[in-house]
Amino acid sequence: MNLKDKVIVITGGAGGLGKAVANILIEKEAHVVICDIAGASHQADVTKESDLQRVAEDVFSKFGRIDVWINNAGIWLPRENIENTSMEKANKLFQVNVFGTMYGIRSALKFMKPSGSGTIMNIISTTAFDGMNGSSGSIYVSSKYALRGLTNAVRDELKGSGVQIVGVYPGGIKTGLFDEQPPENIDEFMSVESVAEKIVGNLELEVPEVELVLKRPGQKDILIK
Repeated sequence: MNLKDKVIVITGGAGGLGKAVANILIEKEAHVVICDIAGASHQADVTKESDLQRVAEDVFSKFGRIDVWINNAGIWLPRENIENTSMEKANKLFQVNVFGTMYGIRSALKFMKPSGSGTIMNIISTTAFDGMNGSSGSIYVSSKYALRGLTNAVRDELKGSGVQIVGVYPGGIKTGLFDEQPPENIDEFMSVESVAEKIVGNLELEVPEVELVLKRPGQKDILIK
């Protein structure tokens, strides 16, 4: 895909990986729409479907299309046994990670399916393949398994529609997600810039990898089934 003039929406784009991806896309001369709960041109809470629908409607009204929608917004919980985990925090995590992605997909499809084209990209995690990887607890891991299942199921639903859905599975990124309680192995994690470059590089391929696995150095092989 030639990214010049493409209309691209990024959720959670005001910082971390989303901001790094946005910066590269802007260099590629794409029309980048950043939405975030704060500090973005389009303020939106991904746990409110109406917010994302409003963003999609505003973007379509301005540009007449949405070429790429990147579901990047997400939160994390430190590793902890499930019996000690706050269910209030667990609920919030699922609202952001899982339902926020569902709402993003639905908002994008409202405009992509009628046009018969578009790419939806979900930023997930290699924990969706290998479960406990030494840094994440059961709640976070289960949300990423849910996202992989969602992505694969929606891909099947979209056959013949002209719309494609891509899952990106990074193996640990050094972002502000981990400021409160960094994982023990955070020094092994990848920089946001290196991951962002690979994500954009995949979008630029004529046929993007639909399951893009980005392992950190020294990470064990990921078995994709």
